[in-house]
Amino acid sequence: MLRLPIVPVLDRRHDAPDALAPHPAVPASPRDDLRDENLHSLLVDFYSVLAADALLARYFASLDMPAHLPRIVDFWSTLLFQTGRYSGNAFRPHLDMPGLTGERFSRWLATLETTVDASYAGPNVERMKALARRIAYSMQVRLGIAPAAEDRPSRL
Repeated sequence: MLRLPIVPVLDRRHDAPDALAPHPAVPASPRDDLRDENLHSLLVDFYSVLAADALLARYFASLDMPAHLPRIVDFWSTLLFQTGRYSGNAFRPHLDMPGLTGERFSRWLATLETTVDASYAGPNVERMKALARRIAYSMQVRLGIAPAAEDRPSRL
């Protein structure tokens, strides 16, 4: 499996005493609930799987993942733990991805769920998976792609 280099997640608050200090890597016991400090290693694992996936790898091949990953971590941190570290438009980059289909979104979702479930269990895990479904569904609708029925989000 391709392993992306671990890039420290930086606290971007300028008022923090040590704003450039990396967050410590906190190993999780298998099947603990997901915590904010676990997001970086989880997403490294997830995007490593995607980078080797024949259907999805092309969407990440030109992306500088070590540079982009902290932004993705901040995105999920803000959604799951209300940290407020992410601001921006997560939809915009998807407009420039030719060939996106319902099948590709389904694979992305299945890979995310498998990766998360392999290491974590609990309310935050279920919330992340539900949010991922809602995001994928919304993006597909906005892109004019018919979402697969099995990918419909449930209520949070």
